[in-house]
Amino acid sequence: MKLSTKCLLTTLGAAAAAGTAFAVQRGANQRRQQLNSETGMELKEYRMINGIQQYLVHRTENDELPVLLVLHGGPGESAIPTRYLAQRDWEKYFTVVNWDQRLCGKTLQINADKQTELAATVTLEQLIEDTREICDYLRAKYHQDKIFILGHSWGSVLGSMFARQYPDRVRAYVGVGQVVNMRRNEELGYQKVLQKARIAGADHDVQTLLALTPYPTAEFGQEMMDKMMTVRRLQRKYCLASPITLKDLWQMATTPDVSLNELPVYFKMDFQIQLPLLKELMDFNLEALDSHYAVPVYYLLGDHDWQTPYPIAEAYFAKIEADRKQLMLIPNAGHNTMTDQPEYFLNALRTVLLA
Repeated sequence: MKLSTKCLLTTLGAAAAAGTAFAVQRGANQRRQQLNSETGMELKEYRMINGIQQYLVHRTENDELPVLLVLHGGPGESAIPTRYLAQRDWEKYFTVVNWDQRLCGKTLQINADKQTELAATVTLEQLIEDTREICDYLRAKYHQDKIFILGHSWGSVLGSMFARQYPDRVRAYVGVGQVVNMRRNEELGYQKVLQKARIAGADHDVQTLLALTPYPTAEFGQEMMDKMMTVRRLQRKYCLASPITLKDLWQMATTPDVSLNELPVYFKMDFQIQLPLLKELMDFNLEALDSHYAVPVYYLLGDHDWQTPYPIAEAYFAKIEADRKQLMLIPNAGHNTMTDQPEYFLNALRTVLLA
């Protein structure tokens, strides 16, 4: 009985210590996000966008600054819980707007009763039209003819296509973790992790990867999704893809932007509802399109990014025809370029203001 009581007290003590650490860290994160009391602005809202309520977060030191709409990755991986890790300094130069896309985060939560219908009908074209409507709302709200678009990973697919389709609304397009040709991305990323496993002498990993061939598969379905998850797991092991560590989970949990009862919405990743978009993504290929862009184009790429291999984006960028374009390779940064090297990334992002 004494031992049980001691174990219970130890457990309770550890839980109390963890709770205190959590509260302290969350409070510190909230304080670091405080805006100028006279000119700063934060707005968290739902907007009716193409028939459904969609969630937006606006933040800036001055709402007369140029608007930057951030298109998150995934599909289905909101940038809002980790926004605070890099974007606070962006808000000194931009009015930064983050958006939970369809089937993601608080947008998915508030439309939970329509999830099956939305999952069956969502397409890249639908998301382009959602982006257009949000863009028009932001242009009117902030009295700006054009806004900046930043697309990360999956968001770079959406952002590239939006900039090509609606250049009259875009001041400049910024691609981060830029997807050019998804099949080539997977082929090259697979070869790179296989090379790393062989160099490391990790026979088990080598055999695991060889068992996945052919990779990628001709058709995208559950088989390809399972294979992709295996490749991502090994890419993370060899520091070739975005990590998922205890530190990452702690940073998400202590975010100042999401309440405790809302966190499960962001931790839950259901790739099944993203299948239609993932199928479109697998066939995405910018190289098959005209190389002309009617807007300035900037690529901010991590030189350690093999999740969306940066050499493919570099080669494509060289072919882009635009009145203004610039590629900046961020040193020692992977797929999450903005949080891997926040100062380098901020300096690169400030260059975009010249557009």
